[in-house]
Amino acid sequence: MTNDLVLSVVIPNHNYAAYVGTAVKSALDIRWPKVEVIVVDDGSTDNSLEVIKPYADRITIISQANAGQMPSCVNGFRRCTGDVVIFLDSDDVLHPDVMTEIAAVWSDAASKFQFQMRVIDAKGNPTGSILPQYYSRPTPQEIRTWVTTTGLYPTPPGSGSAYPRSVVERIFDFESEFVDRAPDSYLIAAAPVYGDVVTIPKPLVDYRVHGLNHGAHLQLDDSRFAREVDLTRRRHKFFTEVASSVGMKVDANALNRNLLFLCLRAASYSLRPDIHPIAGDSAPQIASATFRALMFPQGFSQAQRISLFLWMILALFGPRGFRRSVVSWRYVPTARPQWMRRALSLLRVVKKAPAAA
Repeated sequence: MTNDLVLSVVIPNHNYAAYVGTAVKSALDIRWPKVEVIVVDDGSTDNSLEVIKPYADRITIISQANAGQMPSCVNGFRRCTGDVVIFLDSDDVLHPDVMTEIAAVWSDAASKFQFQMRVIDAKGNPTGSILPQYYSRPTPQEIRTWVTTTGLYPTPPGSGSAYPRSVVERIFDFESEFVDRAPDSYLIAAAPVYGDVVTIPKPLVDYRVHGLNHGAHLQLDDSRFAREVDLTRRRHKFFTEVASSVGMKVDANALNRNLLFLCLRAASYSLRPDIHPIAGDSAPQIASATFRALMFPQGFSQAQRISLFLWMILALFGPRGFRRSVVSWRYVPTARPQWMRRALSLLRVVKKAPAAA
């Protein structure tokens, strides 16, 4: 029956003429009998439409006044008809077998199918990195436990997930005061509430890092961590609202047990304490919370937990002039010294991307 599934790929685009053509072609090249591609051009002022129009006989093109990424995705979703939906960023690239892999693990109980992303540079060359760095394949039950006890779960950014249509409808229709520019803030946060999050531990999409990304660091922006801390807290509040609507209980202290959030909190406090969004925060408080968080399973190996804690100590208590370098080692992989890359790989803290098929 999975062969009858229709895949919809919704591609929001704003001024990414350099990349959107490759994104569209990757969606059209998916090896699956029923794929529809919808491109929403969000008031681009470059030549994006000129790049998109040659595909007009094979895709649906929506040209709208600039409204932002989230309204673009909602608009594209309302026009699509698929059973499964992928919101593909216009600078990312899907692999041809993505739907075949989803169909192989299909479950009517699933609310999200997530897969790894191979990191590429602006020219499309693999950097050797993949994300997320799964130590082991998390089960839906583990993800449900982690999200209710630690506030988050290992997940790729937006292009690394596919959603059943009914789940997208429920999340987009949920009434909340939470506002963010990206649809994955809503979808990633709420998906565990509505069913099983199914993980496919292999790269099925390329994640392009080119310096203009909202989610990836090519160069360190010290002020960015304060925004990320604030967004994570607001996104978690949205998740608790959705969870409460179906009777799912979330631990009141969950977010402050999450190692990834605590890393953001440490980076924000260490680099820009003047704009750090948590009033009264301190380095000892963050370190203490991190030490306690190590006791809560959340998808990390022992080596990964130890490395995160050591990084935290250096980022918070190292010499002031050294802290920025420490933060960059974590958030800008290209800034890591060669010896560190080898050590992290040897200790299985960081896994390299497999060779392309």
